[in-house]
Amino acid sequence: MRSSTSSFNTIYLKTLLAILIGMGAALGLVRGFAIVNDASTESILGRVMEARDALPKIVQEEKDLVMVFGSSMVRAGFSPRQFDKEMQAQGIDVKSFNFGFGGLNPFFQDFLSRRVKEAFDANNRRLKLAIIEFNPFQTTLTRHRRAKSLEDSFLTMLGTEKELREVLLQDPTRGVRLYNIRYLRDSISAEMVTNFLGGSLRTPRQRTEIEENQELREKMQEIGQKLNEAFEKEYPDYVSSQWSYEWQGGGTIPEERSAETLALFEEFYANQNADQRRLDDDRLNRIHSADIIDLNFSQELIDAFIRIVKNFQGFSDQVEIVLLPRNTDWIENSPEGLARLQDAIQQIEAGTGIRIKNHQDLPSMKSHMFSDTTHLNRYQGAFSYTRHLVEEMSRLIN
Repeated sequence: MRSSTSSFNTIYLKTLLAILIGMGAALGLVRGFAIVNDASTESILGRVMEARDALPKIVQEEKDLVMVFGSSMVRAGFSPRQFDKEMQAQGIDVKSFNFGFGGLNPFFQDFLSRRVKEAFDANNRRLKLAIIEFNPFQTTLTRHRRAKSLEDSFLTMLGTEKELREVLLQDPTRGVRLYNIRYLRDSISAEMVTNFLGGSLRTPRQRTEIEENQELREKMQEIGQKLNEAFEKEYPDYVSSQWSYEWQGGGTIPEERSAETLALFEEFYANQNADQRRLDDDRLNRIHSADIIDLNFSQELIDAFIRIVKNFQGFSDQVEIVLLPRNTDWIENSPEGLARLQDAIQQIEAGTGIRIKNHQDLPSMKSHMFSDTTHLNRYQGAFSYTRHLVEEMSRLIN
């Protein structure tokens, strides 16, 4: 009998050891993949983390604070230092910050907005004005589905210990997985890895049939090299970062650049807009990855956006919601898409009590002011749109 028990214990221990070795090997593979591919919180959400880490400094600023919060369209389309200078010319002394980040749908933005609110509440500070972008194609079912494999990883990157604990109490299985991802996998989930590796197995998207203009491509590369050289000359002390506190999360402004550099940018933008192949392929990619034409919305993401606005309403004197300009030469919504957009706007207005400012078709914004089918370029698009915001917001504040 004793021999039988001993054999059972031996089998049990061997089985347990095999499981532990297998789990350790799997964990090692995930960590190894992350190291080889430079996958970490800093490399994936570097701009977000740099901005989040700047919040304690932001709330100590003496001037009234303005924040523009949204997607990569905000990152490209809002120039905070220009905004401040032009607001000051209107007699309004503020300091604004660009909190525009690519790759975050409203589900993820909700967690980021909580971190902003916590920083302001902890320091008994308020925003003078919050401008929040509603990005329709970022809120679609297609965009939501494509980000599902990232949810656990991004939640561990953006969430607090308290928020993870709440998940653990509501759903122990998922909660344990989130703790595993945060503390053992450096926030890189197995789903994120397999989604990356499985990309080549998915059905390829439609590609443009417009032929490449090799001469135009070479010209763009030539101008791009000159612009890089001009940047190094004009900003010799620039410290590389994804979110610069010195520039308030934005980029350079025209008044800092030489006439020669601005002329190069004019030429560069003209060539960008002449590259029909690049623009058509970008349009097709937006259709494939975000349903930008038909806009079949995710109710879960609309609800998350409403939560974002309510978070800001808790620490802001004034909150405005805007839709940024649309590149009408390349993005034309279907009638059904426009109807769905109107329904989404009505839901958001009802849920927040704020009337949305639709800037998609501003007469002052032209298609040549875009760098692609969705993002404004810096010295034409961002400059003009920031000036429009100054005109609108100065009236509201006054």
